[in-house]
Amino acid sequence: MSPVPAVQADDSLSVNASQSKKEKFRSIKVVSFSPELSEIVASIDGTDSIVATDINSVYPEQLKKLPKVADYYGVNLEALSALQFDNILLSRDFNSLIIGKLTRYKNKLRIYSITDSDELLDNIRALGQLLHREEKAQLVINDINRKISDLAAGHDKQKQIRTVLVIWDKPLLVVGGSAFLNRAVRLCGGVNIFEDLPVKFPAISAEKLIRGKPDAVISLVDNTENLPKSLRSKTFILSKEEQDTLMKISPRSFDIGIPAVCRAIESVR
Repeated sequence: MSPVPAVQADDSLSVNASQSKKEKFRSIKVVSFSPELSEIVASIDGTDSIVATDINSVYPEQLKKLPKVADYYGVNLEALSALQFDNILLSRDFNSLIIGKLTRYKNKLRIYSITDSDELLDNIRALGQLLHREEKAQLVINDINRKISDLAAGHDKQKQIRTVLVIWDKPLLVVGGSAFLNRAVRLCGGVNIFEDLPVKFPAISAEKLIRGKPDAVISLVDNTENLPKSLRSKTFILSKEEQDTLMKISPRSFDIGIPAVCRAIESVR
């Protein structure tokens, strides 16, 4: 009885499968016009995927060396057209003024919203999928969730400290209830005396600030000369890096910005 001939593999199928795999995992190149999104990409080890950024994307250090082809108000379309990339990363909040100027790239635009920690985690996951760095993205997500849980547990039964965060002094702007920083205050065992105000950064009078009787005034302004004199002894001025990591929601917010808020609140207990 003659042996049954071996079935030969279809070489074309093997080649196609190999090409498909390479295509799936090829390096995706992006332009980032959002400092927060640039930091997220860097946090999942995706810095080598970024070919250009806006002028405000300066962390980590490697991003300073990349071409800067946009600012808050506009885009250098000529410089952008000379680049090779797959997608443009934009923040719905930070980039609202320039999204409409990129209509020729509408099929390459990826627009994200980053207004709170939940959206931050969603965006880390989404960018991990886009750049084929899902495992690293999940590690970053797990780390942030752990830090949130630790903060909540550490201050759960402590007395709430009446707190106000000042983000500007002319006019006097504070953090309201809808801002990410309001959550930061609560995680640190404080209560924002202006959390009942629905806007992110309401303007208030010095008299209203005094009537609020805060125990801690946390300032994102470098000097206190425009704050009420009676509150200056209760005021804590954050460093530039601490300010930056509170105003831009990124993984660093949980390493630098929020811990600074916690230290200020703890110091008045």
